[in-house]
Amino acid sequence: MSAERRAQKPVLDCDVVVSRLPRSGLEVTYEANARERSALADLLSVLDVESVTARVTVSPWRRDGVSVRGRLTAEVTQASVVSLEPVEQAIDEEVDLVFLPEGSRLARPRQAADGELVVDPEGDDVPETFTGDRIPLGGAFAEIVALALDPYPRGGGESFEPAPDDAADAEPERPVSPFAALSRLKPGEK
Repeated sequence: MSAERRAQKPVLDCDVVVSRLPRSGLEVTYEANARERSALADLLSVLDVESVTARVTVSPWRRDGVSVRGRLTAEVTQASVVSLEPVEQAIDEEVDLVFLPEGSRLARPRQAADGELVVDPEGDDVPETFTGDRIPLGGAFAEIVALALDPYPRGGGESFEPAPDDAADAEPERPVSPFAALSRLKPGEK
């Protein structure tokens, strides 16, 4: 989590104190209130966020990390990219996150012997970091909703139709040769 992202207060307010987590984990149920849903709709530039609910288990992970596992569901209304009519989307996403305290040896990215950073695109996500004894789960929940949104929402039966092109029957234009300007020069001119 970048310093800029930490400095901003997440629109979903769900902080969990992790200084005294039970070994068996802590069950957390979160439901966004009307103010938070409105702020999330503004942040995501959608018409409305009807609900955001998360049911997760927050457990100790390795020596000083924290694991967050469970499900997040949301109901979001976006504008159709075809007709601008409202389109509802149900989101149901698995939550599987790991948080490490800043400065943890496990939070450092793995590097090869030559100093290059090794990133496995099929591997696990890089753990988020936190400071103090609280983890701001609200920011993670908002990010999960944002990533689950349909980037091109359309209502049932809507599709894009290409605009009629009067020039479709005309002969295609040939690209201008970079030497065309040179051919117009008279011999001896520069």
